[in-house]
Amino acid sequence: MTGKSKIKIIGGALLVVLVFGIFIYFKYFFTYEERQQVKRKIDSVTGQNLTVTVFGFDGRIIKRWVGIEKITSGYTRAGGGERNYTYFYTREGKYVQIPDSVWYIAEEE
Repeated sequence: MTGKSKIKIIGGALLVVLVFGIFIYFKYFFTYEERQQVKRKIDSVTGQNLTVTVFGFDGRIIKRWVGIEKITSGYTRAGGGERNYTYFYTREGKYVQIPDSVWYIAEEE
């Protein structure tokens, strides 16, 4: 074996151990809350490019927004966990809240 191939093998093994260690660390030493915070931070950095369309009960399009980065579901403060609305911010920074009684679809552009 040459020196370069040994370095590649050792580097690959160290990379596998590092990835496995990070996985174990995040899986078992992070609380659920901490994992969600990290996930939200990653989502806010990467962002999404969504089109949100609101439909009427007859199937016609009522309103459409493009370039939405993130959609979030609101929950009751009592801790019941029932989702009662969905909200997001437009490109212009306007807050939009959609109640559960409205049909909508969010799709990637």
